[in-house]
Amino acid sequence: MSNVVNFSKTKRTIPAKAILDVTHRYVEHRRRRVQFLPWNMVLNVLIFLIECLRTIVLTLLLWFRPLLFLVCKPLSGLMLIAFIICLFSHSHDHRLTYGFGIFSFSAFLIMHLYDSLLVFLSRGNIVNIFN
Repeated sequence: MSNVVNFSKTKRTIPAKAILDVTHRYVEHRRRRVQFLPWNMVLNVLIFLIECLRTIVLTLLLWFRPLLFLVCKPLSGLMLIAFIICLFSHSHDHRLTYGFGIFSFSAFLIMHLYDSLLVFLSRGNIVNIFN
């Protein structure tokens, strides 16, 4: 029992202010003038107009997508087949061979960049757009 500490039962008074002082119930405020921030309104209107423009551009690009892909998909495939045929049959004519290859790749790149632009404008909502 030598390691048991006996605490005194008397309460010590702390010389500090009481935490809940009831005499000052209201916080005193300085008189503020009304802060009218016109740039906030202008900024909100500008954001609204940008979103409207983004929606209109996205709708138009989505309308043109099937037309572009109707031309680019077969063109890319046919040029790729022509590139492979010219690679084996016309190996001495590099302009013709690599012309077909570059043309095929550029048609594919146009389709990929078009879809990337649509994803950027739609903010990544790709499932609702392409399906």
